[in-house]
Amino acid sequence: MKMLERLAARAPVPVFVAMGRDRAPAVERLLQSADIDVTATPRHASILLVAGRVRDSDQAYLDRLHDQLPHPRATFWWGDEQGDDVDEAQRAASSDDPVISLRALYRNLISGAHASETHRLADEPPAPWRGKGDHGQGGEGMMGGVPYGRMMPMPPTPDIRDGLALDVYTTQIGPFMPYWPAGLVLEVTFQGDVIQSAEVVHPPYPPRDVDRVPFDRLLHETTALAQIERARAAHHLVCIARVLSLVGLPTLSRRAQILAVRVRANERVTIEPLRKAAARAGLRAALAPGLGRIDDRLARELGGPAQRAAGDAIDDRSDNPTYTRLDFTPVTQTKSDCRARLAQWFDEAEQALALVSAAPDAMMDQGALVEAPWALRAPPIDYRVTELLPGLEWSEALLVLNSFDSAALCRMGPLETP
Repeated sequence: MKMLERLAARAPVPVFVAMGRDRAPAVERLLQSADIDVTATPRHASILLVAGRVRDSDQAYLDRLHDQLPHPRATFWWGDEQGDDVDEAQRAASSDDPVISLRALYRNLISGAHASETHRLADEPPAPWRGKGDHGQGGEGMMGGVPYGRMMPMPPTPDIRDGLALDVYTTQIGPFMPYWPAGLVLEVTFQGDVIQSAEVVHPPYPPRDVDRVPFDRLLHETTALAQIERARAAHHLVCIARVLSLVGLPTLSRRAQILAVRVRANERVTIEPLRKAAARAGLRAALAPGLGRIDDRLARELGGPAQRAAGDAIDDRSDNPTYTRLDFTPVTQTKSDCRARLAQWFDEAEQALALVSAAPDAMMDQGALVEAPWALRAPPIDYRVTELLPGLEWSEALLVLNSFDSAALCRMGPLETP
């Protein structure tokens, strides 16, 4: 290898992650490696990391992502159920640590030992345009027409927020965007930067975390309280990390991710310094009052942290003898908006670790009621996540979506056929 190639090969591996099913905790641990640089766009990555199983209907989205990676590029499948459409792609089982393999693949890409992958899609425009229009410009008349002309603002379609007549643009978003529920595909109509309408094309992948405690609301075996509460604290810290990153606090987001990993590793950690640092950095000001507020009925149907963020102190742990002996009382908020749900995650994570410290060896008997943070087997509800988005700017919509965990978003979407 030449000197520049050797220097490039020593840099962190630029990876874009396409998140499939059931791999979120494993990817979170991978993000802590100094050898991996997870990019926000495929145009800055050299390796497309497909983590977990992907729906057959999502393969076309995956192909479009792949073709945006600059050369040299490669695909790496990480999971037990891996795609078989790309013969040259490298693969690793879900139990493997892929860092060494990713580093070797990147080095081989830089040196030319591993050939860059070719385009999966045909290199042609998405719609024919040559020769269309009076001058072959791709459209007709003053407005240009379709496929490449622009529509003029028309009075019959005013903006739903301020009444301005702006261009209307409809596009599909998902399923592999950063800070986006894995698997969710929305068809969104924008007017300017404001969402006018949204429809679910594909629902998010249902969460199934291999690291989770084997329970939903009713324990089927004797389980340690510390195991349950550490899982709760780690889950909430991951949710907090996403919000911190979206409001422009990436360093604090990484701190939250590291805390989640340390909690899962049974280390003793404190969340309060992170919370104070976020407050000093302007976290509260970054979340507008009332943003993402939901009504009491939706809060009750979602249950869990979303319900307690609306002021209802409903928690199955209240009736559990083990928690009763520890004087457990559910923490609540009042506003039921993004601020409240974020504060609820902080409060419940701190409370969970306090319970671990108070009773590190406590065990719960078979049949004991205890609430999981994800409510995995809870039934779907009448509301749709798309009802929360009209009238929001895109940055606000991302904050609203990330103020719910993936289980809650799954319940607010159409059921997916296994």
